[in-house]
Amino acid sequence: FENLCLKITGLSRESVETFWEDRKKTNGSADVPEGPDTAPVFDQEKILAFAEGKPSDAFGDRYRPFDRSRFIARLPRPPYSFITRIIRADAPQWILKPGEWITAEYEVPENAWFFRADRSDRIPYAVLLEIALQPCGWLAAWAGSALSSDSDLRFRNLGGSARVHRPLNLAGRRLTVRSRMTKVSNAADMIIEHFDFEVLDRNAVVYEGNTHFGFFTADALSHQAGLGNDLIPGIDTGPARESAAPFRILPVEAPHLPEEKPGEPIPAGLHMPAKALLMVDTIEQYDPRGGPLSLGYVRGGKQVDPDEWFFRAHFHQDPVCPGSLGIESFLQLLKWAAMERWPEHRETHRFELMDVAPHQWTYRGQITPPNLKVVVEAFIKNIEEGPEPVIIADGLLKVDGLYMYKMENYGLKLSISSNSK
Repeated sequence: FENLCLKITGLSRESVETFWEDRKKTNGSADVPEGPDTAPVFDQEKILAFAEGKPSDAFGDRYRPFDRSRFIARLPRPPYSFITRIIRADAPQWILKPGEWITAEYEVPENAWFFRADRSDRIPYAVLLEIALQPCGWLAAWAGSALSSDSDLRFRNLGGSARVHRPLNLAGRRLTVRSRMTKVSNAADMIIEHFDFEVLDRNAVVYEGNTHFGFFTADALSHQAGLGNDLIPGIDTGPARESAAPFRILPVEAPHLPEEKPGEPIPAGLHMPAKALLMVDTIEQYDPRGGPLSLGYVRGGKQVDPDEWFFRAHFHQDPVCPGSLGIESFLQLLKWAAMERWPEHRETHRFELMDVAPHQWTYRGQITPPNLKVVVEAFIKNIEEGPEPVIIADGLLKVDGLYMYKMENYGLKLSISSNSK
């Protein structure tokens, strides 16, 4: 062979040299190159291609069979897509094993739909969790998980443990997300993958933890048995108890959909979300006295609407309600209970996620368009009174009578708003 030539496009000598200099300095630490001069490994066009276009346009020819003839698990589509770009991939492509970190970025819009929908200037927990987990899904695809089976496999989060480190006033900020695969188990047509993750704002960790996902056939998912006996120890999940408050239908307020244009400015104070993010239709029971193992009990319900926006966004060709929105429904019960308990704070405080010990979530089922009703329960286990009160609870979620989600040690703090100090 004579006179062969190789050209790398889309890079400059300066960007390559900067990349290696930064790598020497960080040696795998949380400090990662960022900014418009960093050439992305995966840009927004490729993110969208894998979410709703041809997988081969995103990852290359090895995924060409999934362009037409085969199903492949996708990333979420807008408005539930929270990766702007992948800027670094130390984990080698097409190798399904534990390894190095990959680094993603998410540019948080100043006027993002989820701020308006949550009626708050804080990132909702559901969005924060997706920001953390979606790069794990990208890494699973980068490693070629779908190529390890001749069957078409769906991708589902199974659970995790994480901790919030500080308040999430992050509008207009560039968040860096680091993920690495820590364990892989492969048996027949099932793959279980474990990950560590970090979400950083200007190299300061705001959220970190670990999680695990599974690849399953559609048939396996259709036969899931729920949580079984893996509920919250000591919690009574028997017949409904007497309610200490009347049945409540929650108001439906704008914006109704993520794509609605901005209307009124985000109001100050404590509020339930608008329709675009409201995951509970009714408060079915509220008992501020709770029981032997809880300081209060709240139960809410939601009728499943197969036409809701999140089924279209999550996922292409595989509609399922994001687990993060199931957890959001549980947190919304805590918000409602907090406003009932401390009505004097409605105009002067805001909701913050508590930076207490790690919280955990467990999923053993899914909410799909054919389902009829979701019921979510909150068991309040700690209340701290004071100028900025705190409420901490465990929760359960069931779908058409079957318990599927468990949430443990989640907390909300009612912080004094800056414009009220």
